[in-house]
Amino acid sequence: MQFNSTTDYAIRTVLFLAIQGKITTSAMIANKIAIPKNYQLKVAEPLVRAGILQCIQGVKGGFCLGREATNITLYDIIHTMEKTWHISRCMDDEDCCSLHATAYCPVRSLYERIEADLEHHLKEVTIDTLVTELTKRNSLCFHKAQ
Repeated sequence: MQFNSTTDYAIRTVLFLAIQGKITTSAMIANKIAIPKNYQLKVAEPLVRAGILQCIQGVKGGFCLGREATNITLYDIIHTMEKTWHISRCMDDEDCCSLHATAYCPVRSLYERIEADLEHHLKEVTIDTLVTELTKRNSLCFHKAQ
């Protein structure tokens, strides 16, 4: 399984804004996470709709966190950005199983456990946790100011 690059940029956007702790322009965010400004706006749009980010209009506008970093999990971001994150098509719908065996299929059961474990772990990791980890490592993992 691999999350799409837009999801990765979404996580980096939220992380950067948590570190900034203030309203930040889309141009600065784009520069720091090394993506085009227009793409950064595309990344931010679903995050704003989900309440993870807030968009401030006007001359001194930009983006900031929509809630505290302790209340934003990786699960929140990934669930917002990914259309599906099932590890197999058989997990999307019971009708996808050509054998009509979803109730007793050991493979589907394994996939369900893997997905439940992954969801559990992603819900445990908050943006604040990642900020703390970066602080411990004394690394920001973003481009230097230009």
